[in-house]
Amino acid sequence: MASPSAWWSLARAGRFARAELSSLRAAADGEFGQVTEVYDGFLRFLHSPLATIAAVNGAAVGAGFNLALACDVRLAGQHALFDSRFAQLRIHPGGGHAWMLTRAVGQQQAMLACLFGEVWNASAALAAGLVAGVYDDDELVSAAIALGRRLEDQEPAFTRRLLSTLRQAAATAAHADALASETDAQRWSVTRPAFRDGLRAIEEQIGRRGR
Repeated sequence: MASPSAWWSLARAGRFARAELSSLRAAADGEFGQVTEVYDGFLRFLHSPLATIAAVNGAAVGAGFNLALACDVRLAGQHALFDSRFAQLRIHPGGGHAWMLTRAVGQQQAMLACLFGEVWNASAALAAGLVAGVYDDDELVSAAIALGRRLEDQEPAFTRRLLSTLRQAAATAAHADALASETDAQRWSVTRPAFRDGLRAIEEQIGRRGR
């Protein structure tokens, strides 16, 4: 069986805090380039061709929050905290933070976090739709790995195509455009050997039940 890293990648949000503060100090002195370098780190997850899972078991603050937002799925430990903190520091959100957060939780919840300084613990993040699940801290990483391993039996090309469709869905305004895109992708998928193998397996299973 192929390594799951061929299909998905795991990020742990929370390690950017010290680097972020150092970069912000430099930015205050006129050296903004370090800030963009920090953002480049999590943007690699946002643009990755792999499915990405964030496992947050501590405070995801500022750019650390961005790292979590850049991932396709977010899971939280019991002691996770999500804090934009940009407004508290009197700095405008950067790195696409407001855009990613609004896509994740909607405009009203994003307003609470970005403008009013709302801080979410694990249960509040789950209620807001920011995370997909909450786990005991010592089970968080294993839960994220188990989720990623669900993709092991999928054909990589299929996974990448479906991942692209899902990422583009929120930005597709018209149903007709989504319909055309998905129909084209579905037409492509039914020509794949993996689909033929799966269809054959289902037909054989139905045949055995009919005996």
